[in-house]
Amino acid sequence: MERARETVSRLERGEPLSPEDSFIAEAIILPNERPVVDVVNGTYDTPPPPFKHLGKKSARARIQAALPAIGRVELPDHPSLPYGGTGFVVGDDLLMTNRHVAELFATGLGRETLSFIPGQSSAVDFLRERDRPDSLLFQIGRVAMVHPYWDMALLVVDGLTSVTPLSLSTAPPGDLRERDVVVVGYPALDPRNAVDVQNRIFAGVFNVKRLQPGRLRDVESIRSFGHPVAAVTHDSSTLGGNSGSAVVDVKTGEVVGLHFAGVYLEANYAVPTHELALDRRVVEAGVNFDGEIAGDAATPWDPFWNEADAEAPAASIRTETLPIEITIRIESGASKVGVAAVEALVEPFHDEEFSDRDGYDERFLGVRVPVPKVLDRKIVSKQDDGAYILRYEHFSVVMHKTRRLALYTASNVDAAPGRKQPEPGRDYTRKGLTGLGDNDQEKWFTDPRIPAIHQLPDRFFTKDRASFDKGHIVRREDVAWGNSFDEVRRANGDTFHVTNCSPQVAKFNRSNLKGLWGQLENLVLEQAETERYSVFAGPVFRSDDRFFLGVDDAGSVRVAIPRQFWKVVVAKSARKLQTFAFVLDQDLSGTELEGLEFAVDEPWRERMIAVKDLDNLIPEITFPKQLLDSDQINADPGVAVRASGGGMETFQA
Repeated sequence: MERARETVSRLERGEPLSPEDSFIAEAIILPNERPVVDVVNGTYDTPPPPFKHLGKKSARARIQAALPAIGRVELPDHPSLPYGGTGFVVGDDLLMTNRHVAELFATGLGRETLSFIPGQSSAVDFLRERDRPDSLLFQIGRVAMVHPYWDMALLVVDGLTSVTPLSLSTAPPGDLRERDVVVVGYPALDPRNAVDVQNRIFAGVFNVKRLQPGRLRDVESIRSFGHPVAAVTHDSSTLGGNSGSAVVDVKTGEVVGLHFAGVYLEANYAVPTHELALDRRVVEAGVNFDGEIAGDAATPWDPFWNEADAEAPAASIRTETLPIEITIRIESGASKVGVAAVEALVEPFHDEEFSDRDGYDERFLGVRVPVPKVLDRKIVSKQDDGAYILRYEHFSVVMHKTRRLALYTASNVDAAPGRKQPEPGRDYTRKGLTGLGDNDQEKWFTDPRIPAIHQLPDRFFTKDRASFDKGHIVRREDVAWGNSFDEVRRANGDTFHVTNCSPQVAKFNRSNLKGLWGQLENLVLEQAETERYSVFAGPVFRSDDRFFLGVDDAGSVRVAIPRQFWKVVVAKSARKLQTFAFVLDQDLSGTELEGLEFAVDEPWRERMIAVKDLDNLIPEITFPKQLLDSDQINADPGVAVRASGGGMETFQA
């Protein structure tokens, strides 16, 4: 606290800050002075000081009037980006966004040579609010303008008559300096810049509509598309995904800038609407300015327009994917950290020649442990030969064809170090096994052996409004073992089939967030003293499971989301089987909805269930007699596992 007071004093005196001072200033200023506020049901909670006055009736009325006209630019066909940025309605059927956002799905420059990239499309969703399943989606019909000078584009969106256009200010930005503004857009997490700071400011919530207060600052020169432009700066807390956001003047409710860029901890930049009002082509396109100032006087962008509309179509095509920036400003002497790009979705290495896959081995523990029996085979997805068990490396999956999720999985786990890394000197890291780069995200793939309609594709999880993790039912680390590097890598890749994926909220799935599923996985692995055991797992399907409205490869889809998952662990001790069964609940309230001796401590025992009761809970299958007879629900716990500090400890009961 004393260092914090000293840092504040230095800021007030305008003195340079040390790196430690800068960190302290960041911790003080960013969360408190430039807050981020959720937009839900078309309104927002009153921000903390110094923006508490935005909750007053007059300011709230102006801000709320602007919120319905600001939406998220969707990229349903883009190979790596889930969405492109933000856009806002500026005229009849007219949406304004950044040029670098439009170039993710369109080609051309100016007005005469514009078209969609083959195979690409775009839409705008005016909701995408936190904890809301609703969507207000409109297709983008064509590109009306890609400005050759400013980072601005105009898109024609069919059916926007229900959305009132915003009014764009013609006031010079110099006259508006120190005005309170709000940036409204869809900030996205950038994992390559200060994730802890982003999580602190944005409360770990991204990709939804947010209101980001700040103040308008000076006009500064910045290079944009290879030439200098006079942009207006602001100091709201913004992230990648805010590209194309409206910068709204709190005093008037008018848009004063189009946010387009920023330098981390330095400044955010916006296209001044005053400058756009000077361009008669923009005015003629139907943009709703609050007055007329465009004339015939020469402007800096005239040569760019002459070149753009005179070009042949091929000469104007841009093929690179431009980075989406992270932009947070503080009033200190912090140095520029730089600009980062959004992660790409890339398929991990996998082998689609399945003829050598044996799947789950029922003799893995030295005694026979059969898989659960499916009672009604009409509910499962079948291969061409009628088989319904999908065999992968060291595990098998049976798919429920209407729920489009695994009915159950069966896996063999070998945690012996020599089996996890059988060939010394080979790369067993994430990069080595998957082939992914440091900033790539896994793109999961369907299994070609069964109909795609019986599987939820990767698109469902990447277009789910950040509602769910891609939850492994069979844990990747469990089955990534073998006698060779190729076997380990093949098993690792097999776990990324969507047949092994189930929608799980992060606080249920991830052990680092103390999620029950992740913690149980850790506990199972830590108890494997002889390193060998088998695991059966899956969701509990209920007739009253609530639906989630999402998208798959064919369009909109309603998916019933399981609220319970089960896991059965089978181990062997002194030539006897031991079976432990668990049922875990995942909290969906925040989601948008329609010898080995294995033993557990009291908190986990509360989640244990008798195998016979679990058998009754899952009417589609029945467990083999071996599991019923070896159930440990009433056994002496033996070796207990306790959570302590940051990890798990074992001790003798």
